[in-house]
Amino acid sequence: MVRMNDCEYNPSSFIQLSPFIHQVGGHSSMFQYDQNTVCKLLAPAEYDFYQSIPDSLKAFTPAFRGSITVQYYEDESGYIKLIAYPQTNSLENTSSINEQDSLLNNDQQLSDNILKKSVQLRCSKDGRIDYSNSLSSDIVNYEPGKTIMSIINPWSLQLCKKQAEKLHRQLIGDENVTVSQKYILLENVTAQFHNPCILDLKMGKRQYGDIDSDKKRLSKIKKCEQSTSSKLGVRLCGMQVYQVDSDRYKCTDKYKGRILTIDEFRSSLVQYIDNGRNQRLDILPEIIKRLESLYQTINSLLKYRFYSGSLLIVYDGSPQSNLIDIRMIDFANTILGTSTNDESVNNHFGPDKGYLYGLEQLIGIFRKILDDDDESTMESSDSH
Repeated sequence: MVRMNDCEYNPSSFIQLSPFIHQVGGHSSMFQYDQNTVCKLLAPAEYDFYQSIPDSLKAFTPAFRGSITVQYYEDESGYIKLIAYPQTNSLENTSSINEQDSLLNNDQQLSDNILKKSVQLRCSKDGRIDYSNSLSSDIVNYEPGKTIMSIINPWSLQLCKKQAEKLHRQLIGDENVTVSQKYILLENVTAQFHNPCILDLKMGKRQYGDIDSDKKRLSKIKKCEQSTSSKLGVRLCGMQVYQVDSDRYKCTDKYKGRILTIDEFRSSLVQYIDNGRNQRLDILPEIIKRLESLYQTINSLLKYRFYSGSLLIVYDGSPQSNLIDIRMIDFANTILGTSTNDESVNNHFGPDKGYLYGLEQLIGIFRKILDDDDESTMESSDSH
């Protein structure tokens, strides 16, 4: 953590960040920089990966838009602000980003802006931090490991609150400084969706990185062994599904994902395409097609290991839309092997078989969902 005074920055150049209300997984809070861009705490290895990402992967990862410095402070009323001070390289795409903004659905921009403005953290006189409005009920009613119906995913709200509490402690006893952190700027993959239905999946059978401590390595091995990661090479890390009739999201977190059996995981994928009125089977062929394309891409990368990486699958919950997207995220533990072909000295040669195995299982489950529907339709027609 770096402490810096306000005078080090030009106050006319800052941007106030807002909570990223469509974050369904992860362990650190993400924030929204503008309609098309989100901020994520900078991890050196992930920053390096985005700087040298293989061209073949760019279609399957969020666009990298530089880095920023973010300062935390509390105003006289106790409201908590996160202020971004862009670096030069983060502004290179400003004109193109603004052009994209103007093309977005105006109703969706208005809806998101109203929600973000209403999500305000406030520090009380006794030092407690909480949301200053009725949306805090989503936090109060949220129980880890339980499915919840909510306007905003409670996981994103909880992470924002924890981040604010952590940064607030840095200020205690010294009100003359602010707390500063580095963030990377990434494309907001959900920006093009009116009601984004998001599936966050942890991919591969191995989650620990080569540089992880023994304690962290053992913890990650245990999580894999006790979840579907060990059998399927994939587990649920978070999910939100738009429910048409209630105009809310059905949200599931990573704690629920860790305890799912193989059959329950498969059922979760069925729930992912269920909007409360019908199943969105129409989107599955395109999802399968893109997963197969991603499989071929990763299979061609002979020295990469995407340990602890995640996969986002997104579709639009609006019944009239068939828009989908698939992106790889979380590269803090990604490894690029050496150039030697000697497997005895380099266990990172060849494609990432763990990630590929997870993709195979995922594709197989989605195909079976489609096949089961076809069989059901045939049986129904035969009965008539």
